[in-house]
Amino acid sequence: MTRARARRDARGLARWRLGPVALAALAAAPACGPRTPRGSWLEEELGQSRVGPGGGAPARARGTQAEARARLDAALAAADPVAIVTAAVDVAAERRDAIHDAIDALRVDELEAALAAADPARAPSGALALRLALLARHAGDAAAARAWLDVHLAAADAADAALAARAAELAAQVTPPEPAVVAVALPLSGRFAPLGEELRAAIELAPRDGATLVFLDTTGTEVGAIDAVDRAAARGAVAILGPVGEREGGAAARRAVELGIPIALLAPLDGADPDAGVFRMVASAADEARLAARVAAQDSVPTAAVLAPRDDVGQAMADAFVAEATALGIAVTRVGTYDPTATDLEPDLKDFLDLDPARNERLARHLRRHGKKGWQTFSPDVDFSLLYLPDSHDRAALVAAFLPYLGVELRTVEFPDLDLLARKHGGRIPQVVQLLGSAGWRHPGLLTRGGEVVEGAVIVDVCAGALDDVGASGEVAARLRERLGREPGRAALEAHDAARLVIAAR
Repeated sequence: MTRARARRDARGLARWRLGPVALAALAAAPACGPRTPRGSWLEEELGQSRVGPGGGAPARARGTQAEARARLDAALAAADPVAIVTAAVDVAAERRDAIHDAIDALRVDELEAALAAADPARAPSGALALRLALLARHAGDAAAARAWLDVHLAAADAADAALAARAAELAAQVTPPEPAVVAVALPLSGRFAPLGEELRAAIELAPRDGATLVFLDTTGTEVGAIDAVDRAAARGAVAILGPVGEREGGAAARRAVELGIPIALLAPLDGADPDAGVFRMVASAADEARLAARVAAQDSVPTAAVLAPRDDVGQAMADAFVAEATALGIAVTRVGTYDPTATDLEPDLKDFLDLDPARNERLARHLRRHGKKGWQTFSPDVDFSLLYLPDSHDRAALVAAFLPYLGVELRTVEFPDLDLLARKHGGRIPQVVQLLGSAGWRHPGLLTRGGEVVEGAVIVDVCAGALDDVGASGEVAARLRERLGREPGRAALEAHDAARLVIAAR
């Protein structure tokens, strides 16, 4: 038994399973009929309405590049596709909507002629290719639609937000999912790039089993995450793994649902929607706390207390532990908090243990009898057999060190000497308390900082990592440690496990 025991049998992550992927095929529309009249017409294409020439509002004029606009107006009036493209280059950004409307009014042969005359490095070559792809899909020719879509994606104006959104929807309809392709959305640039690179290193260690991993940069932003989903759709990915941030994860999930691509999030969000194709692959803080309560119940713990840092995460974990433990029949007798930034934790811990002489008459009598030295000999009333302490390993070790100083007996051996305890506590046999640590305790420096105080602690984590000295996770941690030159973080090890699940489920 290791000195700080890691519960490998309580990993919630292994219970996540991706369901079968099913993408509904879009029924082919009837073949296109005669050429659309040049009068007013309205088209509905992938959720966007466009009014053709003769039915829309006049193009907005701006007070610059008058000659270029005049050339474009003349080309539009003459419905000369080559002239439109030539003139549009000079005012593409300013008159984008008018140019796109004109492109939507051209026949296939006119579009092909205009595209042949266009410069791929300048607008509106991408808009022309996308229009050809849309018409091919409308005619039921998915292969042609995919070919024109590839031309669009290589064009300079493919990055245009409006075009990119339509292209992503079209890609989801005409690009059959490739079982070999799994897109991985990570922050590979920007301020979160170090985290993204660490997760990439962990994911690359996962067995491929014939899969191809395509890494897409989210830049650590919501816009970047949405763009990564669009690029995954264009590649025909069967599933997406990532992103890692909460906001990026939410934005990416919404876009993936719109496009019908299953997404396995690496963001620690509560909640998922497997029916919509959204899966959560890493545990949230509340998940972890509920897992800790289940471990306590498995050990038949009758009473428990929680001592958590006074911040949002600490509050979430305390609330989740209390709710789950109560539901499982464990009596939660105390819930306390402490300042996670304080240099002196003694006031908060005394309040948690009710060590205030003004409220605790037994303590007051003891101090009157023994003076200040009475603090070292007083045996407090402890009404819990387990203490859940969710925090980082260094802060948790400091908090734990205060407990024996204030008279709390912690379980450091399997079978404590009751006679010795009675003599130490003035004839009373105290309640021996089992420490229950969170994932933040999973650190090689825990025993160095905590010493014998944490020797009997139980650590609950979905990923034991470096403390797991046997089995697959220990091997992966060792390989990743060698590759990174340092100890891997929990997020990297969870990302590795998630990649294995997604690859297997694709």
